[in-house]
Amino acid sequence: MPRTWETDRLLLREFGPEHASAMRDYGLRSREFQAPWDPIRPVDFWDLPVVAARLAGQVSDGANDNALCLCLTLKDDPERVIGVANLRNIVRGALMGCHLGYGLAPDALGHGYMTEAVQRTVSVAFCELGLHRVEANVIPRNVRSLAVLERAGFTREGFSARYLRIAGRWEDHIRFARINDATV
Repeated sequence: MPRTWETDRLLLREFGPEHASAMRDYGLRSREFQAPWDPIRPVDFWDLPVVAARLAGQVSDGANDNALCLCLTLKDDPERVIGVANLRNIVRGALMGCHLGYGLAPDALGHGYMTEAVQRTVSVAFCELGLHRVEANVIPRNVRSLAVLERAGFTREGFSARYLRIAGRWEDHIRFARINDATV
């Protein structure tokens, strides 16, 4: 059964293949805006069968405790995806951590939705998944994303040269993290 978490204004929901159309709509609305911050995507990346298969994989990753991939919708418009927040590369054992990724549709910018979603996602990571550390990496010129992390209580930890291949080139990133002070 897909899980849902709430904030004051948002629903953070696990989506399965049955939600491929809503996810595809978000992707097509956002693809040009997100292009400078994303890897180069295959031509068929937003084709409905490909989206459905990707969502099925995310459900499987969640069931295997490897990831938690969430779609963001407004409470008053729950069928329209406005963004995503993902906890990926969940590692148990000595690390008890993961990587946070997120994105928002351009028509949803400027309302504080992403900060609200990131704060709730980190709360889920700490309180429900029992993680100790959530790490996020941001291209230095992505000022909106840097501001989200700072508002959400992340601490700058370092600089990673040529960390990820984004939009066809190796990009430097600033590394941020939040630590769960409740973990022993």
